[in-house]
Amino acid sequence: MLRRPPELPRSVNDRLNRLATSVFTPRDPNDLKHGPNLVSKEARIEIDYSSSLPLQMLLYFNVCFFPCWLFSLTFVLPVLALTEANNHTILMVFAFIFKAIIEFVRLYLGYTGNLAERMPELTAFCLLTIIFQIPLSIFLLIYQLLASIEIQMALIFAVEIIYITFIVLEGAFGIFAVRIMVAAQSSRFHYRQFEEIQSTNNSRPPSG
Repeated sequence: MLRRPPELPRSVNDRLNRLATSVFTPRDPNDLKHGPNLVSKEARIEIDYSSSLPLQMLLYFNVCFFPCWLFSLTFVLPVLALTEANNHTILMVFAFIFKAIIEFVRLYLGYTGNLAERMPELTAFCLLTIIFQIPLSIFLLIYQLLASIEIQMALIFAVEIIYITFIVLEGAFGIFAVRIMVAAQSSRFHYRQFEEIQSTNNSRPPSG
């Protein structure tokens, strides 16, 4: 039997839930959350599954490509640190190490949040992608272009271009997936409320 992945701490979970609800809630007045069609059976069926298939495909290929990216770092960066031990090289080495650590956490949160439809994990995945990974990847890419690129940096530069493409696409599809998940969970909540009201009304004896 497959075990469910552990959840985030409750305080972190609640804060991410509030953040996702306040930021990613659709503002369209015709949205299911605001309209009377929210409680219809057809609306409920449409939101039974709110996981994003494009995001999951990107995460799958990203996980497959991650060992190649990590191997290029472990193969090139030690050589670079030994041959060119200056402040710029040390800064780049620490930036790549920090990015690799964040990437482990980010991919785990993306898989867990999207497959298990956990809004806090998926929100944390989007925050890590937008706040840390995209700016850090762009900085490292531009830094290598402005600096004098040696032959040992060619491998990292080529791999980094592919990886930044994954990160940017995952950020865009991740935000879209969170918006869908917020609307879906809100609709399920209101549908359960409607079912409870209906069951209460049906259980009451007819008056008169």
